[in-house]
Amino acid sequence: MLESLLKFAPIASAAASIGTLCIWAVYLQIFVGGHRRQIKPMLVINHGEGRAMNAHCLVTNMSKEPVHIQSVVAKVLADGNTHTAYITDAEDIRRAGVATGWQRMTRQGPLQPGTMVDMGTFDCILEYAEWTALENGEKLLGKLEEHATTIEIIILGIYGSEDLLIGASRKFDVARATNGSGLQASEALTRQITRRHERKRLLKELNDQL
Repeated sequence: MLESLLKFAPIASAAASIGTLCIWAVYLQIFVGGHRRQIKPMLVINHGEGRAMNAHCLVTNMSKEPVHIQSVVAKVLADGNTHTAYITDAEDIRRAGVATGWQRMTRQGPLQPGTMVDMGTFDCILEYAEWTALENGEKLLGKLEEHATTIEIIILGIYGSEDLLIGASRKFDVARATNGSGLQASEALTRQITRRHERKRLLKELNDQL
């Protein structure tokens, strides 16, 4: 009996070691996954103060660390054409005269964890995009606010030790009614731009605007 136990002892010890190793591997995977979720950048784009075209575009930093907003892009779909405007320079906010300090000069700047920044109203963003389109020689059938069907807001930023820009985007549909136009988010959540090739493309597009 004792001889049999001694014979199988190395096998039992090896099995126990493998079992312990598997348990630690599971714990390590859970720890690494939780750590990645904690350090993962996350920006939330939403509208506030109603759903009319004068609603405000709000950006909240839900990341663990501060995010420096580097660029803000508006893509407006109207009459089957997409008009792209880099609206980082807050010309529309300055003209509206509703902001003070650095927010009246630029949409760039640091955003602390758990804080929110007002990017201006959607009608002002559309006006900015219209002005940009005309300046670039694009042909419009009329005012963008009257013809726009979708507005996509893209936020590009710098986060921690990331070697590429981080990004987030959200689309809003423009609903027409007899009492005026309104906004409806076409996506339930803000899309986080995490794929490396997409971040490289956005960085290249941003460099082309410099």
